[in-house]
Amino acid sequence: MKKVFSLLLSFLMILSVCGCKSEPDNSSSEAVDVEYQEIIVDESGETVTSSDAEVSSDSNVSSNQNPTVNSDVSSNTSSDTSSITDSNNAYIDYNTVVEVDICDDIVRSYLDATDADNQYYWLSNYTGQYFNYQNLNLDWKTTGSTYTVYFSEKSDFSNAITFQTSSSSIKNATLVPGKTYYWKAIGANSDEILGGGIIKIVDAPVRWISIDGVRNVRDMGGWKTESGKTVKYEMLYRGQQLNTIKESGIEQLKSLGIKTELDIRHTSNDPSETAGTGFNYVFLSTAASYDAIFKNSNTISTEVKNNYKQIFTLLSDESNYPIYAHCQGGSDRTGTYAFLLNGLLGVSYEDLTRDFELTSLSGQKRWRSAGAGNTFSDSNENMSEGSNEIRWRQLYTSMMEYGAQNGCKTLQQSIEHWLINYVGVPKSQIDSFKSIMLE
Repeated sequence: MKKVFSLLLSFLMILSVCGCKSEPDNSSSEAVDVEYQEIIVDESGETVTSSDAEVSSDSNVSSNQNPTVNSDVSSNTSSDTSSITDSNNAYIDYNTVVEVDICDDIVRSYLDATDADNQYYWLSNYTGQYFNYQNLNLDWKTTGSTYTVYFSEKSDFSNAITFQTSSSSIKNATLVPGKTYYWKAIGANSDEILGGGIIKIVDAPVRWISIDGVRNVRDMGGWKTESGKTVKYEMLYRGQQLNTIKESGIEQLKSLGIKTELDIRHTSNDPSETAGTGFNYVFLSTAASYDAIFKNSNTISTEVKNNYKQIFTLLSDESNYPIYAHCQGGSDRTGTYAFLLNGLLGVSYEDLTRDFELTSLSGQKRWRSAGAGNTFSDSNENMSEGSNEIRWRQLYTSMMEYGAQNGCKTLQQSIEHWLINYVGVPKSQIDSFKSIMLE
């Protein structure tokens, strides 16, 4: 159930955060009815009362805002710091962990959809719009100024991430799902703490990164593997080319610790880069995407083998991480790259497809196949978008056919066999990559 909470003391502090979805019937309008629960606690933390209510998203919430909130409160004493209430309604609680979801509702709704019809609903209604951000709302005592908000995994705020804002909404937050952060807000002209607490970010297999001048940037981590492990966050990033990146965007990438930029465009794409990014720059002229990686022409075969051998030389050395990989739009060649890497780590085809289609919620249309009625087409596996033929299902089919011919039963086994026996990647490099990326 969707939840929103408020803590009402003798002084007030409200922490509202962006949340999850309500799955509609495919035939319904875009309006979504959602539920929330209000919990009122007294100063000692005891529940006084609670009530349920409904709110309709078509009344006062736009399609680009979160119509629901998922915020579960757990009493979890993680610091000896006492709660502080001052005379101007600043409330700081470092004894209670508040679980918050900063994934946009539309993205969360698509990710949570368990069948093709519902996945198609969300994509068909919201493809081409932009939800490529993490949205976090925090309330603190306002002073009519700008604020610096600090987030740290440690109570002493060492190695803190900072954001400048003139409102209580942070859409460029680079917080990591699953992690717990201490936070505090400080005004521009004072050292006074205006609000603070502890938040745990709800886990999610997507971490959008807002980079000035670049779109479709996201962390490749967060996905669960079929063996029960998780792909690490903060190691591999994917997105668009950096030709239009702003200076502030370069600083944002640097704040992520990026060490290597992997450029997999083609020479015909004019692979010039903005000077001064400060990253180790690796350019591999790449034309093949989707099932074209299986073509037997000398040109394509040689390119694929040379490129992926160099890619795994990078991936097998932890000193090269974090790595930012891109083609032009970060969808086709980069999508194939992500399919091979996360598939090798054991992410299911269904989740690889979700990852691929998330590009549709960042301005570009990338679906598994063309639409037919209210779902995806089975008869026409491919989809055309502009000059691109999207052959996503064919990539999977070709890889599984290759694997079956060589005694492989799973996608992970098929990709590993293809890399070792067709491309020529040493198994030791594959094992090293898995060791670096899985937890």
